[in-house]
Amino acid sequence: MGPACGAMEQWRRGVGIGEALAQARDRAGLTVTEVSQRTRIRETIIRGIEDDDYSACGGDFYARADIRSIAKAVGADAEPLIREYDEVHRAPGVLSAVSLDELFTSAEESGQRRRNWIPVLALALVIMLGIAGYVYLSGPPHRASTPPAAAGHEATHGATSTLSGHPATAAPTSRPTVPARTPTGPADTVRAYIAAINGHHYARAWSLGGRNTSGSYAGFVSGFGTTARDTLTILSVSGGVVTARLTAQQTDGTVHIYQGTYTVDHGVIVGANVVQVS
Repeated sequence: MGPACGAMEQWRRGVGIGEALAQARDRAGLTVTEVSQRTRIRETIIRGIEDDDYSACGGDFYARADIRSIAKAVGADAEPLIREYDEVHRAPGVLSAVSLDELFTSAEESGQRRRNWIPVLALALVIMLGIAGYVYLSGPPHRASTPPAAAGHEATHGATSTLSGHPATAAPTSRPTVPARTPTGPADTVRAYIAAINGHHYARAWSLGGRNTSGSYAGFVSGFGTTARDTLTILSVSGGVVTARLTAQQTDGTVHIYQGTYTVDHGVIVGANVVQVS
């Protein structure tokens, strides 16, 4: 360990990830708003991370990416923070917290010394083939017979009802999905779906079932433009049907309450029937 790393570890002894990032931000003379503008990460997520609360990040994959982005913006060394996150907070799993960006970043750094890209490219190829195989074996999800609702933010008044209030298109727009750990049950799938929306990780929410609740990806994303945060309450689970209540805090301070059901099949929401109740 070099002198700089040793000094960093000594300074951070007893200091959590969030506190380390907050102190680095203060030393850089930046506000949370300025960090948010530099990283395009929501202020609520940044404040949560500074309090060592990663629930709004949407999982290890996104939490590690957020930590890395914030550290870069405030001039902190991200690597010891990532190592501490993996030791303390990371869920079990080989690929649960490793992104392709990190693989190529590591390859670039080592390539400056050895120019040996073959092992890293081979690993990336294996990961991509594994994802493609999973999608192929999973097959297309079954459509629900009832008109779906995206994240419970629309009343189901027929096929023309969407998040943005515009008519839904006949077929979803093709959109690459983000690999994520497969939830273990229907309720976990719904929780992961709402967590991804709260974290603005819309590609992940789309892959967890958003594609089955909206006519297009653009319409799916635009439907959350006035939503600050959703609070999910699971009321009951019967087979693959999850009955839930959503408390949606709006950006103007108002609160909307939605209630209904999500139908889950093999870790994907294939239909929703959720209406606004207040």
